[in-house]
Amino acid sequence: MKNRKDFNQAEHESSDEKALTASSPTPILKPGIPKHTAVHFGPNATGSQNFDFSQHYGQGFDAITNAVQQTIEIMLSESKPQASTVSKYCYSGYKNFADYLVIYRSALSLDLGLSDITPELLQNYIQHLKIHYPNGASAKNHYTHIKSILVKMQKMAWFERFDFPKNPFPYSNRKMKGQTAFSKAERRRVANALKIDINEILKKSDPLTSYELTVCLLGIALRSGMNTTPLLEMTIDSIQDHPLKENRKLLVLYKRRGNATHIQSLRHAKSVENAQTVLADVAVIAAHIIRVNAPLRAKIGSDLVFSYQSTKGDNAGEITSLSDQLILYYIKPWVKQHQLKNDNCDALKVNISRFRKTFENRIWALSGGDPFVTAAMSNHTVSTSVTHYLEAPKEAEKNFNYMGKIRTDELLGSVIENNTPVSKCSNSPKTDKNGNKIYCTDFLSCIRCRNMVVTKEDLYRLFSFYWLIVYEREQIGAKRWRKYFAHIIRIIDRDIVPKFDADADYVSTIRAEAQANPHPFWKNRAQLESVA
Repeated sequence: MKNRKDFNQAEHESSDEKALTASSPTPILKPGIPKHTAVHFGPNATGSQNFDFSQHYGQGFDAITNAVQQTIEIMLSESKPQASTVSKYCYSGYKNFADYLVIYRSALSLDLGLSDITPELLQNYIQHLKIHYPNGASAKNHYTHIKSILVKMQKMAWFERFDFPKNPFPYSNRKMKGQTAFSKAERRRVANALKIDINEILKKSDPLTSYELTVCLLGIALRSGMNTTPLLEMTIDSIQDHPLKENRKLLVLYKRRGNATHIQSLRHAKSVENAQTVLADVAVIAAHIIRVNAPLRAKIGSDLVFSYQSTKGDNAGEITSLSDQLILYYIKPWVKQHQLKNDNCDALKVNISRFRKTFENRIWALSGGDPFVTAAMSNHTVSTSVTHYLEAPKEAEKNFNYMGKIRTDELLGSVIENNTPVSKCSNSPKTDKNGNKIYCTDFLSCIRCRNMVVTKEDLYRLFSFYWLIVYEREQIGAKRWRKYFAHIIRIIDRDIVPKFDADADYVSTIRAEAQANPHPFWKNRAQLESVA
């Protein structure tokens, strides 16, 4: 077979070449196959500490493989990118690209060199990825990782410059179904299971295993809402003292996407024996891991919090760190051990992405639906928050459908059978054994009932009820009134009335009319006594 490039095996650099390399601002490409074909990443978030390029030599594109290996070594010698990212460049980027080069070389019947890296080659590779990864997301990842290597090689002038294809995988993220947030019940079950396990882990004084570290990482993810990679790359200085509050700590993590630093304030419990605060306190969990696993980190000089000593397989005894694959591997037995179920009684799907979405949706709910507060707490833009993270709660679809039905019936002039003297009720009346309808008469509880529905047309009845409750204070005394009725006034003023701010004039008029001429059901306190 005809060779396009003449390659010399195990060619060594001369002293003049070494001097030139040292003095030149641009690294010089060393020809030939190197003696050492493996690159070492060290402990990192992927769990892969080495990549051996020997599998790609001798296949007809040694010049490209040699240049890529040297590029990877240069990247590792620099502060950026992170070792975990460089690992992905190798395993996801070049490994897949090299597999395609085998096909491309066979079609040309010629050995390939750096001059063969052209826009035509990349376009062919892009088409190859689109065929083999139709979902788009995996194809985009493989292309992005090899592109990062090639761009670095271009900057070092190792092959001809050209413009890379712009956005060859449009809307690839839309083809992937995103993770959903946990429901309140699901989150509560996960939190209880984590609390049980973390309480036991905090009693240990020996170094933690990879399984125990996974449980701790899940606990931190539940409380912080951070993504997997920043958590796996957490260092021992990530937990810092709060500059203003003694009972708080700061969680400082590097957010890879966006090249930003995520800082979160954490409550710091003085007593770790309090079961309620153990799970909630990220600082306590992280401090415990840092303390008991310190001897392991010292052996390899690592500052990664989630470092551990492997006990299985060919790597037994080796000290490494957690990876995203290992987390997924241990989550399955953990879910099975605690028999965690979703709301449909199927096995609960647990992953870090669901923790993050749940965290953001909880912030949104606690902030009263403020998108700016939610985005700020989650450290990204409002548009990103709304597009990729926030979800309508499960109750919203039910309420929306019901309100649509109510509004349709009102416009058609239909009679709404489940009106109450306070508002409307989304719960249909029950029937007895004879088929007669049974209506709920616990009207004092309507204000706290999730089936309560208030439309603009209900405000007259609601305010008539409101004013009767206000006047009741003079009848039963302030102390008893606060105990039994104050919450009704508070909920109406704080939660219901603001929903009608767009019709503020109408609300004021109806409020005054209800006070002067209340609805017949709420004209006197005898009515209130009959339902109390």
